[in-house]
Amino acid sequence: MKLTLLGTGSPAPNVQRRGPGQIIEAGDDHILVDCGAGTLHRLVEAGYGTLPLTAIAFTHLHSDHVTGIMDVLWAGWIQRRWTTPPVVYGPPGTQHFIDHLVLAMDYDIRVRLGPVLRRENLVPTVVEVEEDWNVEGVDWRLSAFRVEHMPVDQAFGFRIDQDGASVVISGDTKESENLVSHSQDASILVHEVFWSKGLQQIADAATEPEERARFELLKTYHTGSIELGRVARDANTKHLVLSHLLRAQGDRSSFAEDIGPNYGGKMTVGEDLMTFEV
Repeated sequence: MKLTLLGTGSPAPNVQRRGPGQIIEAGDDHILVDCGAGTLHRLVEAGYGTLPLTAIAFTHLHSDHVTGIMDVLWAGWIQRRWTTPPVVYGPPGTQHFIDHLVLAMDYDIRVRLGPVLRRENLVPTVVEVEEDWNVEGVDWRLSAFRVEHMPVDQAFGFRIDQDGASVVISGDTKESENLVSHSQDASILVHEVFWSKGLQQIADAATEPEERARFELLKTYHTGSIELGRVARDANTKHLVLSHLLRAQGDRSSFAEDIGPNYGGKMTVGEDLMTFEV
């Protein structure tokens, strides 16, 4: 398998870190997990300009993980990159999201329809996932598991296995026992993170109580660097890749200081367009 990080950022606009997304090659198939802002352009930069997508999987429906989907679907449709759009896998609510996205673009679709562009070449099949859902490819398996990202009550991670290799994408979550259980012995665990000390510094410096409370709240549904060391250790992952870096804070030494006491394996602070082969 080949993993490419397309976007390692958060909702805050950042030229170096686009919205969350990664693509995994498994044989001849290509699975895009999450589709944040800038995903289409990162796909082109990464060499996937022909959009060879087998499937698109959403970990959850927070805006920063899905806003790039229209760019991807419409580029594939208008430029005739496919005759059948990639299947979309996602949490309950994904069908509603896609239906209403298509409805919002009804005028654009109507004026483009003709002998070349057909509606069925644009609108994807949607499959909504649940705990322990899975689908089999030619020689790979994609499975979903619940994570903890309340108040989002439908949040998932994904695991892809092929020939003894495995990649796990955490999605957005706080420290999660279910994620640890489903990530056992993963070749690569791509996990969201915030730098614990950095976020605390921001919270402490906030002058308004509401602003301070907002930063404190982040700790209740995201994973700090100190906690992430325990997650990687308990999952026995071979390679921990940090992504979805909240506030774009922390360098390798900062993260290593927090993660190292609990996890002694390989660690990479992810950046957009990094690739990994497993």
